[in-house]
Amino acid sequence: MRAIRAREIVIHPRRPPVDDGAVVFDAGRVVASGPAGVVLRGFSGPVEDLGPVTVTPGLINAHVHLELSHVAGGTVRGQGFTAWLRSLIGNSLGKLSQLALDKAIAQMQACGTVAVIDITSRNTARVAAALEAANIGGLLAVEFFGFADAGALRWPVDLDALPDPARQRVAAAGHALYSTHPETLRAAHQWCARHGRPFSLHLAEHPDETEQMLTGKGEFARLLRKAGVLPEDWTAPGCRPVAYADRLGLLDRSTLAVHCVQLDPGDIDTLAARGCTVCLCPRSNEYIAVGRAPWRRLDRAGVPLCLGTDGLSSNQDLSLWNEAAALLREADGPGFFRALEWMTLNPARLLGAEQLYGTLEPGAVAGYSIVPDGAIRAA
Repeated sequence: MRAIRAREIVIHPRRPPVDDGAVVFDAGRVVASGPAGVVLRGFSGPVEDLGPVTVTPGLINAHVHLELSHVAGGTVRGQGFTAWLRSLIGNSLGKLSQLALDKAIAQMQACGTVAVIDITSRNTARVAAALEAANIGGLLAVEFFGFADAGALRWPVDLDALPDPARQRVAAAGHALYSTHPETLRAAHQWCARHGRPFSLHLAEHPDETEQMLTGKGEFARLLRKAGVLPEDWTAPGCRPVAYADRLGLLDRSTLAVHCVQLDPGDIDTLAARGCTVCLCPRSNEYIAVGRAPWRRLDRAGVPLCLGTDGLSSNQDLSLWNEAAALLREADGPGFFRALEWMTLNPARLLGAEQLYGTLEPGAVAGYSIVPDGAIRAA
């Protein structure tokens, strides 16, 4: 058994912090939390005094591409999605180095990340092993690309190397409406429904995507055809991305719609009505220059929000605190505790793991985060 003590501990993001708080851990779980004078009474194990800091529950990164960690610094910034994608595919995307992966996971550990929803398509087993070694849980979302073999889920062969516990963390994911056959997206969504796991999809991220869905034209569509991603005979659905995803039956309470920058009021109403969760990646959106997600309107509409860092191919680091600070510094930002919910309670609920993540109550995993200097802390 061991314990930590700090000036202030947020045991539950929706409850007032505990001044001079303590948390006791045993066998990888929280066994007691609350005022230090109560929790540590009679406790004889080691106590680490963290000093004048605020401690929160461990964080959940709801969208990250760890298998692209080696691409850090290898993409253009601020020139729009099509230019960014062109620079991305100029890299050797499948050649993930262990050093890059380890450095990326160390960044997540440093900010107190205890779980992730990681997106892979090539290196699932390697990423799973690295996360296991770092004691980071969550979901291994394997995304499907392409328009061949419509409706077939051809899982990466490296999944055969996964041990049974890791297999229980695997989910099917769609890459995007513009890059995956609609029947394959439906198959991935149905697989997740059968297995009780969240379905993740990049959705309404950039103006080029909207143009392609509406008209089938533009530089982005031409790039996809040239790259062999989009068939020459592909026909645009003639509607906005959210409306098309809804038409395909991809939107429900299990759906994690990632980015959601290019939304109109009708799109927000649809996401709210279907009970979708939206993952915001504000620094990635800024890096690529695709706009800002209308998070205030989403929040007012009752759409559950999460935060993700995306990957090092479109971000400076994988710190969720830096992601939150990007929103907290905005005028009329969400406030510290609201943003904390987006990094703890909401993704834990989406994962169906409220007993393990999101709080420092007894039974939760033995992980925590320290609010860093420079992060905005307001009541």
